[in-house]
Amino acid sequence: MPLVVAIIGGMPVKFKNLIEFYKQEYQKAGHDVSKMQIAIHSHTFVSDDQNVVDGYFHTYKSQMDSIGASRGWAPYTKMQYEGGRNKEGALFIGSPAEVADKIAYMKEIFGITRFIGHMDIGDPAHDLVMKSIELLGKK
Repeated sequence: MPLVVAIIGGMPVKFKNLIEFYKQEYQKAGHDVSKMQIAIHSHTFVSDDQNVVDGYFHTYKSQMDSIGASRGWAPYTKMQYEGGRNKEGALFIGSPAEVADKIAYMKEIFGITRFIGHMDIGDPAHDLVMKSIELLGKK
C-alpha cells in the first residue's frame, strides 16, 4: 500500500524514522523499493505576492486558534508561522519557488513520490485559493 504521512506541524525531518521503518517493512514483505509510493500531506498556500503570503498569517492563525482552543494550545504566533515556513518547517506557504524548493527538499529527505497540499486552512478567499492552485500546478 502507498503511504501518506500528514505533516502539519513541527519539523518534517522528525518523520524520517517513520518513513525509514515503512521502507524496511516494505522490503521485508518482498516488495521492490523502486515501486514504493510515499507521499506527504501538508498545509500549503502559494502566492507570488509577498503581501498575500504575509496576510495569510491572519487566516491561518484564525483556524489554528480555533482548533487549539479545544486542545489547550496557546494562541498561534507569527513566529510559529515563519518558523513553519522556513526550509526545516512543516508549512508549504510562500512563493512558487519557495514551495517548489521545499517539495524538492522533502523528496531529498524522504524519497517522496507525491505531495498533497491542503490549501483551504482558515477559509482564505476563493480567488486566492484558485490562484494558489494555479501557481502550484504551473510553477
